Amino acid sequence: MTTHRVHHHESHGNHPMSVVAFLLFLGGFAMAALWLVSMASGDTVPAILCGLLMVAAFTSAVSIFRTLIHRHHHSPVMPDNTDVETRRYLSEYRG
Repeated sequence: MTTHRVHHHESHGNHPMSVVAFLLFLGGFAMAALWLVSMASGDTVPAILCGLLMVAAFTSAVSIFRTLIHRHHHSPVMPDNTDVETRRYLSEYRG
C-alpha cells in the first residue's frame, strides 16, 4: 500500500483577481480592434461603444493590478508563495 495522497487542487500562488484582470486586458484588446474597424467603416455608434468598453476594460484591469500590488502586496504576475506553503510543498513532495 502506498502512502502517497493524490491532491485534487494545488494552489499555484496566483491571486484569482489576476485572472480577471488578464481577461479584462484581453477584452480591452478585442474592443480596441473592433473600435478600429468601426472607425474605419464609418459606423459612429458602434465605434463610440467599443471605445468606451475598451477604456473601461483597460481601466478596470489596471485598477485590479494596482490594488493587488499596493494594498495586498501580492504580485499579479509572479506567484507569491508563503513560507507555510513552501514548507508544506517541501514536506509532501520532496520528502
